Amino acid sequence: MDGNALRQSLDQGLLAMDLDQEISPQARERLLRYLAELMSWNRTHNLTAIRDPSAAVYRHLLDSMALLPFLPKDRPVYDIGSGAGLPGIPLAVARPQQPFVLVEPAGKRVAFLRHVLSLLGLEQVEVRAQRAEELRYVDGMVLVSRATAELAEFLVMTQSCLQPGVALLLAKGPSWAEEMSRLPPDWAARFVAQPLTVPGQPPRFALCAELESAASSSHWSVPPAVGIL
Repeated sequence: MDGNALRQSLDQGLLAMDLDQEISPQARERLLRYLAELMSWNRTHNLTAIRDPSAAVYRHLLDSMALLPFLPKDRPVYDIGSGAGLPGIPLAVARPQQPFVLVEPAGKRVAFLRHVLSLLGLEQVEVRAQRAEELRYVDGMVLVSRATAELAEFLVMTQSCLQPGVALLLAKGPSWAEEMSRLPPDWAARFVAQPLTVPGQPPRFALCAELESAASSSHWSVPPAVGIL
């Protein structure tokens, strides 16, 4: 599929998702440039299982952008297990004034992330070459993730960050309810599942949680039932 066809697919997808007014022409060009670079590197570095650019528009770009309406503004965003920069880079393209941190331990992926961020001129985005377990709490941080781990495992991985005032935004497929059922009830009750509309894709959901502020909660800890998974 040529560049014009990819742009048309992106434009039509954003329109169907009611994001047409939020994503500027410049941002769309950046998204497609990112996708082209991802497909180029993928030939030798195996960054993603999706090798068809037309499929990647939907399964990578639009799937990531579907989280945008639920992403809190003016707060630092941490993309946990960012991989090839998903969903962090598409979201950062859409929010160029918002700080993002891409947390990824694999060396070849870190190299790609640093390369493509320089190419796109996304100066508000930082790459952290570390595991999620090594990340530390930052006031007001938003933890985002897409296909990184099952929900209970994700909470264990990020437990050092789960403090009052932290938000979570996790993209999940139809099995989200099954994952939620394996959490202690008090944890499951903290999440709200929002359906996502991604053209041509299976049902997707955003699991959103805003942990209690210090004013309403004296402590925050991972429940033992989750911590021993």
